[in-house]
Amino acid sequence: MQSAMPDNALQRMLFSMIGNDRVIWSDQDMEALIEDKHNVNADLFSVIDFITNGFNKIDLVIKRGAKEDAEIVEKGELYDLIQTPNPSQSQDEFFALGLKFKLVTGNWMIWGPRRFDKGPIIELWNLPSQYTKILSGGWAKPVKGFTLEVISGRSIPLNVEEVLHIREPNLSYNGQGEELYGMSRLKPGSYPVDINNSAQTAEKARFDNRGAAGFLTVLGADSAKEGLKASQDIKNQVRRQAKGSENEGALVATGYDVKFTPTTVSAVDLGVFEGQRRTLHQLCNLYHIPPILFDPTVANTYNNIREAQKDAYRNAVIPEVQQFCTDFNRWIGDSYKGEWIDFDTSGIECLQSDQQAMAAWLNTAWWMTPNQKLAAQGLPLSDDPEMDKVYIPSSLIPLVDEPIPEALKSIRDYR
Repeated sequence: MQSAMPDNALQRMLFSMIGNDRVIWSDQDMEALIEDKHNVNADLFSVIDFITNGFNKIDLVIKRGAKEDAEIVEKGELYDLIQTPNPSQSQDEFFALGLKFKLVTGNWMIWGPRRFDKGPIIELWNLPSQYTKILSGGWAKPVKGFTLEVISGRSIPLNVEEVLHIREPNLSYNGQGEELYGMSRLKPGSYPVDINNSAQTAEKARFDNRGAAGFLTVLGADSAKEGLKASQDIKNQVRRQAKGSENEGALVATGYDVKFTPTTVSAVDLGVFEGQRRTLHQLCNLYHIPPILFDPTVANTYNNIREAQKDAYRNAVIPEVQQFCTDFNRWIGDSYKGEWIDFDTSGIECLQSDQQAMAAWLNTAWWMTPNQKLAAQGLPLSDDPEMDKVYIPSSLIPLVDEPIPEALKSIRDYR
């Protein structure tokens, strides 16, 4: 029989090259992800903004007790902390900023100073993830603390118990501790973002430098002077015959033999629009957002939009809320005497059709107790003992007790 691995042996192997009191640096340039990608790309900004807005539309609720019979709490220290994280930010502003850090850099770091060790948190502040570094305690304690590298060059040490680090998965294990940071989705998505940026730059340059559409050459002119005079005559004919709304769609007639040479190439011919459209779809895929919500060229209907909105909440928004609640509850532990944070999606309009379908189905599920039906809908359970009983419809009669009609007995003769 193989002996069990000694305590911390795996951790020793994974983090053997990390020194004590060493600042660990990410292999990602988080500042460049923010400044060169998120802050300059309209499509990327819009997709991320959609998720953060969706996050803030979901209600965060405080509960007390075991999950199966928890009660909703609407006052107290934890309730006040979530409602007003700090004096300078509203709840929506705080969560939008923190979630954007995570969606862009892969890391959401929250500083929450406590009244005393393992006590209630005083305030919540988002740390700029591009300037917040992990301080290692060696292989025995890979994350010993954090440091905030401020612009002035000073570093501010932060206690590890006072920082909540929510991160994306990172598969890069190199023994240097880089895997302790979350990996930004823009690392594999760098190529489509750069192409999208280039397409937008090319389109802007085309408009800035478009100038004349081309030049006109008069064929058969005996001299340059005669050709210029003929060109001016043609311009005057165009002004007379094509100017004004009354001449919309009119044909311009001229007796000169001319040749037009274009000096610009359309955005369609350059493939600019198609390139932007393709990379937009790739960006949406990175964040699990249906492209139909951002691409006006996709044929859509009201029902298609509604289904796309539901998919966006299920695959992009709600997972972010779930991760926050899970990590936050682990962080606070029992600091609030059995209180914890949960979320409620009943206020999201596009998800209510699912609730209506569930309510209709539960209405026919006679084998479930009323309290089980409440739990299935995420509603508080009732203390009434009658709500824990199964109620059978009066129309249901056991087959063994029902006499067989005479008309059906004759069927046996044909077997």
